[in-house]
Amino acid sequence: MATDRNLLKLAIRESFADMPKPAQLDLISHRCCECDELATDLHPHDALDLPEAVFAGHVWDLPLLSDNGKRYYLAAWLLRALEPDDPGAADAVVFALDSDHRWSPSVPYTGEQWLVVDQWLAAITADEESWREEVERVRDKLPK
Repeated sequence: MATDRNLLKLAIRESFADMPKPAQLDLISHRCCECDELATDLHPHDALDLPEAVFAGHVWDLPLLSDNGKRYYLAAWLLRALEPDDPGAADAVVFALDSDHRWSPSVPYTGEQWLVVDQWLAAITADEESWREEVERVRDKLPK
């Protein structure tokens, strides 16, 4: 399974590698103390190299990102959730995907990106059988 996870991490990195970073205030959907803090903390960092401390402080904040912010930083959540000491990233991504909340960025996700998300969902389900029903519902929602 480790090799599969390494290949999946590589696929995530490759499919999200050329994402343009939104401006700091474009990372969030509205202005409030919590969202402003999120944008301030995330913006200095590239999505594919988000420091652990920053990620850990915002693991449940994926839904606060704007459509474009989510498209840019989704890879950080996907990658972190594949780590053995995942601090809740997998739960946060499944919850966000199931919410149908802000998944329409100005430049749509590519088919390759949705495929990688689907592969990621399959990988986390293999590790956690109790998620199967929820993850299958989310997988059915993904664009084909």
